[in-house]
Amino acid sequence: SSGINAEYGDERYPIYVGATKQSFKDRFTRHAERGIIHQAWSGNLPQGAQEMGIYAYVTHYTGTAAKEIKSILLKTFDFALKTGRNQLDVSDIYPAEWTRHNLTFPWDEIKRIADSQNSDEKEAEKKKSNSEVAGNFIRFLLDELNCNVHIYDKDPIKSIDDVSKYPANYGGLYLLYMKPDPNSDIRYPIYVGNAKKSFKARFERLATCSFGGVLERVWSGEFEGLEVYAICTHHQGAASTEIKRFLLQSFNFPFRRDRRGRMRRELDRSEQLPEEVFKEKLSWREMVERVNNMDSA
Repeated sequence: SSGINAEYGDERYPIYVGATKQSFKDRFTRHAERGIIHQAWSGNLPQGAQEMGIYAYVTHYTGTAAKEIKSILLKTFDFALKTGRNQLDVSDIYPAEWTRHNLTFPWDEIKRIADSQNSDEKEAEKKKSNSEVAGNFIRFLLDELNCNVHIYDKDPIKSIDDVSKYPANYGGLYLLYMKPDPNSDIRYPIYVGNAKKSFKARFERLATCSFGGVLERVWSGEFEGLEVYAICTHHQGAASTEIKRFLLQSFNFPFRRDRRGRMRRELDRSEQLPEEVFKEKLSWREMVERVNNMDSA
């Protein structure tokens, strides 16, 4: 779920609330092209909001929870850009505590929705295996997907200079591993991603971003005796998204932040499991068939 605020100084005026199945980036891009953000940029805002900045906030709530929270907010409040109201109410904003005690609002229902999704997420995470123990299976899966591996994981990425060897003019599905040495058969998968335009540009971000910088974290020396390697595949677009979704739904990758921005702190260095363990418990054949159909379309 997400919301749009008009802001002036420290004052925030919520003017829109929505829920999206797409990524926030894709949905906001649509808003920018022909939606409410486009209206803001065109000066087509309710009276009183023209001089304000437009800001967005997003939440980790998805699916049914996001729809139910959105529904409650729309039943309780009149959002200017949701109902087409042409006048922004910039009168005094009630303090949060006053609102909490005086506003007729289904607080218990909101808490139930939030607790339900949080509980479902925790149960789903418990059912996942750590990706580190599935190195054998993930390598098997890449072979089954006929991945044309452009860069094989023989050379570690030790610094920003090493990133320059990766393709700059195309992208696709990639995986990051950690290994004790280049010739080791042990591979700890730590991250899966999709570089839409350029492997090089994506890895540069992972090397410099302080929030999601996987490479930066590895280079900090936190994982003594291990170095990071990359595998880049030819799968792009919908096929790349399908593979990535399957892996994220099946395994808990240690460098993947959850919806609250949290990252697992410990690397699971326990014994890697045989690929047969996951062949039996995961519906990988159906995913491979879907990807093959996409490639042949």
